[in-house]
Amino acid sequence: MKYQSPAIGNEISCVMHQIKNRVLKNNKKLEGILISGLKKDNFNILGKISHEFNPHGYTITILLSESHAAFHTYPEYNSLFFYLYSCRGSDDGRKTYEFVKKKLKPFYEDFNERAIIVNNKFKSLNI
Repeated sequence: MKYQSPAIGNEISCVMHQIKNRVLKNNKKLEGILISGLKKDNFNILGKISHEFNPHGYTITILLSESHAAFHTYPEYNSLFFYLYSCRGSDDGRKTYEFVKKKLKPFYEDFNERAIIVNNKFKSLNI
């Protein structure tokens, strides 16, 4: 039997503001929070890559069998950008987002979520 992903994925992006600076500068802790959140949501982690910027800032991207997730910090603004895309279906990734939010305790956030619909009307063209 051949596996076929659902035609609808879910994208969550969020800027979390007014996070404590000591948290934003602890890259190992941030990595642990993201990975723990993904595991609680039963994502399959395939790999990770991260980079520490000079004088400050940190980016980590986690490759998932279901797609990908990332953090990017802005310590100079006490903010963090969170991104997650999942191809498992609509509303997916909410457990990860809620876990991350609970651990980082932002004062406020700019949250966006949307369904991503993969249009297969051209499937028969074999392009």
